[in-house]
Amino acid sequence: MANESPTIQVLQASIDPDDTSDFRVLVDNKFVKYIVIDPGVYALDDMCFGPSLISLLPPLPSGVWNKARVSQHLDTGEPYFSEFSRVQLPGITKIWHSNQIDHLALREPRKLRSNVYEVTHPDFESPVIAKFARFEWEVPQLEVETTAYSWIEGHQIGPEFLGHLVEEGRVIGFLIARITNFHHATIEDFPLCQSALSRLHHVGIKHGDVNKHNLLIHDEKATLIDFDLASRPASENQLKAELHQLQNELLDTSGRGGRVVESSPP
Repeated sequence: MANESPTIQVLQASIDPDDTSDFRVLVDNKFVKYIVIDPGVYALDDMCFGPSLISLLPPLPSGVWNKARVSQHLDTGEPYFSEFSRVQLPGITKIWHSNQIDHLALREPRKLRSNVYEVTHPDFESPVIAKFARFEWEVPQLEVETTAYSWIEGHQIGPEFLGHLVEEGRVIGFLIARITNFHHATIEDFPLCQSALSRLHHVGIKHGDVNKHNLLIHDEKATLIDFDLASRPASENQLKAELHQLQNELLDTSGRGGRVVESSPP
């Protein structure tokens, strides 16, 4: 009896029509594989639609592997797996919270932006926010943000940190509490925003990306989000400059940072 074909699901994609494209896929609802596709192998429309791409992929290589490349055969022009191997993928090293959550336990994902999802999990009564590194080049950014959350723990500055997100033994992100019934900051919210930013500065941290979309107004207070550019220690002059710029950021109409949606009203 022939072996059944594995089930493949495209989880995330980073597609470049002029260069290599990267895909994070789930095989048999259990194993995550990272596939790089050379330019010109498939049409852009096919790569942008998961089921179409899956139908066009050559048979997956046998054996134990987690990273592979699809190229176009020089003789036949057919796509094939030109490389595949088992490699040690980078992960977040700042592991400070006691809770570690397997990514396979997340349910009902609703994409908020490229690497941020609203999800459900059996351990939490209501939806939470998952933020993770889809591909290895995003790990350093999540490393910084994970570290920043350890700095602000207990200071009522950002959303509650709920635990580290794990993929096959390595930490790739985190879960935070979902904030509901909020609006993004306006100039009318300046006192609340100033208070939140001052609390951050009080523990010696520069946020690095203060804009109206990174300040959520709810329950008569402001909560800061997106700490991937945070730094500590920061000089007094750096902190003063960031606080001084706050009013201009709240008056800004350029839309800078507007793509950021860390959580949303119900």
